[in-house]
Amino acid sequence: MFVMAIQLDDYNLHVISQDEARREAFLEQMIAEYSQSILWLAFSYVKEQQLAEELMQDVFLTCYNKIEHFRNQSSIKTWTYRITINKCKDQLRKKTLKRFLMNEERNQDDFGVTTKDPEAITFAKMEDQQLADKVLALPTKFKEVIFMYDFEDMKVKEMSDILKLNQNTIKTRLNRGRNMLRNMYEEEGLDEH
Repeated sequence: MFVMAIQLDDYNLHVISQDEARREAFLEQMIAEYSQSILWLAFSYVKEQQLAEELMQDVFLTCYNKIEHFRNQSSIKTWTYRITINKCKDQLRKKTLKRFLMNEERNQDDFGVTTKDPEAITFAKMEDQQLADKVLALPTKFKEVIFMYDFEDMKVKEMSDILKLNQNTIKTRLNRGRNMLRNMYEEEGLDEH
């Protein structure tokens, strides 16, 4: 089923925020439209399938509970992505703090991606598993812009709104991230040329 991009005018936003049944229907539409993208985005941050699923559920619960705070200054998609990114960053901060307080050693480095990790399951549908692994191996600031631009077909302006960054910063990160990917392929002799 094809779902059109979700848009609300101020009147419908008010109606949804006041009517429980419409709010639930709106949530169902959001889940149908954005669940895969939100899951992928969350997973790209936390790199754990179960945690990404929990974060996705939390994102939709937040959207449901806070829809009256949406101000139509951006799209619903932008708002939902912003919530996802914030929740992921909060989760990563909690994990870092916990590790620090418990003096735990990390079991893997920041860029470790193995075939036993949930990446293999999450990206099984992607045609190029190597590309998915390489994108996940990038530092977060490059990974998020490549995901949004290349996998979600977002415009630089929309990414700028979500990430709260200057458009030129987005373009620079896209360029650097792509160069990093190109270098990874060249180092392994997998250059597509």
